[in-house]
Amino acid sequence: MCEQYKNLAPPNTWLADADGQAAIWVQGETPVQERPARVHPYFTWARIGGIFFFSVYAPPRLSEIEFSALLANITEEARGKRPLVIAGDFNAWSTEWGCRATRSRAPILLDSLALLDAVLLNTGVVPTFNGRQGSSVVDLTFVSESLAPRVLSWMVSGWYTHSDHQAIVFEIEDAGTSTRPSTLQSCRWNARTLDADRFSAVVSGALVAPGTAEDMASSLMDVITGACDASMTKANPRRRREPVYWWTAEIADLRRSCLWARRLFQRSRGRQDEEAHGANYASARCLLRAAIKTSK
Repeated sequence: MCEQYKNLAPPNTWLADADGQAAIWVQGETPVQERPARVHPYFTWARIGGIFFFSVYAPPRLSEIEFSALLANITEEARGKRPLVIAGDFNAWSTEWGCRATRSRAPILLDSLALLDAVLLNTGVVPTFNGRQGSSVVDLTFVSESLAPRVLSWMVSGWYTHSDHQAIVFEIEDAGTSTRPSTLQSCRWNARTLDADRFSAVVSGALVAPGTAEDMASSLMDVITGACDASMTKANPRRRREPVYWWTAEIADLRRSCLWARRLFQRSRGRQDEEAHGANYASARCLLRAAIKTSK
């Protein structure tokens, strides 16, 4: 969560950053296996079900130097933590994730998270932020490359959140690493059968009544479940589910080549071979984009 309304008191499991700008909320009795030894500004993390989740809020007031320092702190804290999810409002614009233009924060963000071999899950051009001054895609979800094949679905929701930001819903296949079996029956849907129009119709007509955060979250999950039931078929629980539909072995290889080309280009800045490495990096990016576009 980013820009949460307020910190929740026990019995809720609520891990917030030092500034109350980003948080991780764990529902029910799911155990938090690890958490930071000290709080950090603008981000927090927790290990839940064997996965490290990082929640980030990078306010627009941060300078490029401050933004780079924040990302350096995140990458240092995330070093050695796998599998990994890094999600939040980065206030970074790029055509790579659906914005109309690319601004200076985007390459800083991508270069930093490349050190973690992070894969961007965002697909499409649906805005994640809708404010009085316009809409944009600033809420991003990254996962470590090893976790990408377990991502079953990712979408920007259409339901009302009482915020300028839309909720983002993604599903990760359970690898059986949780320290305690879940007491809740898991509902699984086949994301390939999603009828987006029907999903939008259901959530746009739903209403979450005011109440406590726990009650509103429960009502919201009921809306999500109903919308998923109406717009997707159920997955066969006896079959191993497919990873996110566009991820392929070819894309994984191309992405590794692209990351390597980017690192060589970064190291060559200011040297005679900078132009050559820049051209190689541009070519690798084009090949990767083409493969992803074809797969999607």
